[in-house]
Amino acid sequence: MGELVLGRKLGWRGMAWGLLFGILPDLDILAYPWLNEVEKISWHRGISHSILVMFVASFLLAKPLAWLHRERGLTAKRAGWFVFLAWSTHVLIDVFTSYGTQIFEPFSNQRVAFSNLFIVDLFFTLPMLVGLVWVLFGDPTSDERRKVMWRAFSVSCLYVVFSFVMKLWASDQIQTNVAAEIPGGKVVAVAPTPFNTLLWRGLVETEEAYWVTYWSPFDDKPASFDYVPKRRELAKRFEGQALFEALKWFARGHWVARPGPDGKVVFVDVRFGELRDVEDCQLYPMFQWHLSFDEAGEMQAPSYRPRSSQMKAALGLILERIGGTTERWESMKGF
Repeated sequence: MGELVLGRKLGWRGMAWGLLFGILPDLDILAYPWLNEVEKISWHRGISHSILVMFVASFLLAKPLAWLHRERGLTAKRAGWFVFLAWSTHVLIDVFTSYGTQIFEPFSNQRVAFSNLFIVDLFFTLPMLVGLVWVLFGDPTSDERRKVMWRAFSVSCLYVVFSFVMKLWASDQIQTNVAAEIPGGKVVAVAPTPFNTLLWRGLVETEEAYWVTYWSPFDDKPASFDYVPKRRELAKRFEGQALFEALKWFARGHWVARPGPDGKVVFVDVRFGELRDVEDCQLYPMFQWHLSFDEAGEMQAPSYRPRSSQMKAALGLILERIGGTTERWESMKGF
């Protein structure tokens, strides 16, 4: 955005401003030392990612930015548009992921998530990155650099369109399989797997359990469903605790409980995927918290992320599953 809106007038400085304003919304994490565990859950991608803040920031920062570059003829109107586009596109990309973004703060804490892109997708990023590198080191003319960046930006936008098409296709196929295999099951989430938009994960809810399935356009037969019982009675003693209610809000009600180490209860947000550990032949949920009470009776819920020394093998397994080979993928033990 910095290059597209300011590059012609500011040169490389436009990119520098784009880098800064593209990062600003995520600097909300700097407030973490002053927040309790409940506040942290709702703070990131909260007010700093809201529609209100992006308009206020554009209005307040337009004139100071224009004044800094007044000798280059930067107007407040162009500066304001730049701030708005840099901020809003950051938020829009976050909305494309499954994590959720509170764009209506402070009026509503509802999280919006389109779930059409994984949080990191090089096929989306690389076209724009290549364009920026070429502009920085290729010494193009003003017209050339503008054409290059518009083409790079357009390719990334087309990839986003492709991701929506793939999600519609995946949702239709998963819904068809659910109707045939799990009568009464409700598809509550369809999202891409890491780093691609070809393999999709479907989450299906019934009264007592969730079922997880995957779909790729290269599948030659319907995929199986992994059974994930809810077992929420394990977490009954935490009901009414502010931290527990915040976790349920974050998970949008889609969670399961498991026995944990040392008498703890593992709270799993089942909207997100699982790490497939090839060595252990085991599934490990990515978003989980270990619940307990400390000696003072205060609830504790540190988050836990599984780590695997077999990450390369896990990524290779995703490629294998994209191609329609399901044997190893479906042989993993559930959680």
